[in-house]
Amino acid sequence: MSKRLPLLIGIPALIILLALLVYYRQDGKGRFDWRENRANKAYRNTNDQPYGTQVFFNLLEGYFPGKEVQVLRKKVDEELPVYSSTGPASYVFVGEAMFYDSLALNRLLEFVKRGNTALLSSKSLPIELISKFDTVPCPGDYEQVWSDYGFVYDTLAQLTMTETGGGRKFPFFYSYQNKTGGYYWSFIENRHFCAHKAMQPLGRLNDSLVNFARIPYGEGFVFLHTTPLAFTNFHLLRPEGRAYAEAVLAYLPEGTVYWDAASQISEAVARRRNRNMNSFARELPDEHPLSYLLRHLSLAWAWYTIIGLAFLYLLFRAKRRQRIIPILPKNENSSYEFISTIAHLHFKEKNYQNFSIQGMKLFLAQLRERYGLVVLMNPENNKPKIDQVFFSRLAQVSEVPEKQIQTIFTQYANVLQYEPTESMMSDLYMAMDAFWKQAK
Repeated sequence: MSKRLPLLIGIPALIILLALLVYYRQDGKGRFDWRENRANKAYRNTNDQPYGTQVFFNLLEGYFPGKEVQVLRKKVDEELPVYSSTGPASYVFVGEAMFYDSLALNRLLEFVKRGNTALLSSKSLPIELISKFDTVPCPGDYEQVWSDYGFVYDTLAQLTMTETGGGRKFPFFYSYQNKTGGYYWSFIENRHFCAHKAMQPLGRLNDSLVNFARIPYGEGFVFLHTTPLAFTNFHLLRPEGRAYAEAVLAYLPEGTVYWDAASQISEAVARRRNRNMNSFARELPDEHPLSYLLRHLSLAWAWYTIIGLAFLYLLFRAKRRQRIIPILPKNENSSYEFISTIAHLHFKEKNYQNFSIQGMKLFLAQLRERYGLVVLMNPENNKPKIDQVFFSRLAQVSEVPEKQIQTIFTQYANVLQYEPTESMMSDLYMAMDAFWKQAK
């Protein structure tokens, strides 16, 4: 038996693995991931799902003939050049939010200062970056500390371009499985724009909110765009979405484009960092003494080895010093005894009507959980509020004949109307049981 045991375990496991492989390779085809977050690779240039940016990346590759699009897969300060030998270049970021340490931020600003362009499309913006530009408050406004982008909840956003869009309104919406829903649309608050400030509005959200702005820096420009959803595959496959994207890209100079695929973080993390910085209560510094060690592979591995050895030492030391764990008595489950006692009391009292009412409540709860059909009961007479539409809908989703369903509720109505017998209660239970055995 011991020699056959591996076969008895291995063969079923192999069958299960093959079944899972067939499921994901066949049944999984044609399914889309509608989640718009970093964990599901949203805004990735290689992602062909609704909220990926593969279409926008392909549009960039053909937008400037003869110019290449380079993907930055490491930190900005490691791959983004300060000078471009082929003329003005552009840095493009599209995602929920971004994170730059001091080295990456200085490299990006130096890149723009040399006459290049940065297009940052995100739902949140680091305070470290905006503080390089937005330093002078508008007259009469004493609380000009930049907190983050504002946001407004709506099901539809009308985006307009003041210069390159010709005043045309481009409709955008958030969809989940092709169903439109509400969405938090980010925007730049109007209090950050005044006559003496360098930041200029270029596009608006619903006519009154700024979602696209330009900031000159050195010899170049930084473009802030608060609606990255507009550059996703789902919207660029629509004619108006592609027209809007081209209106935004018209601000980029013809030249090499550097696509940042490494700096994206989630919007929640970015906004929490901004709040912590504004309150001077940051939980952890972004640059700590380990930054230098972790940037060098050999030093990082040495650090991880020390941590691992320390963990093993504590593990084995605790095992040797741990006292003997006493054997606890086995817990006894008295639930069955309780149920048996309650049932015995009901049968002894011959309370068949109450049994039937509780059975119907359980039946309706199962319908709600399995099919999403919500049926309310009148608390005065314990009658369910149903109609012919309910019978038709339940028969359609469960594939049980409508007449059979009506029989259940007819028997229940008789239980409420007359003094029920044990036989009537049993018939009602058998009818419900037959429904669940036949239901799909």
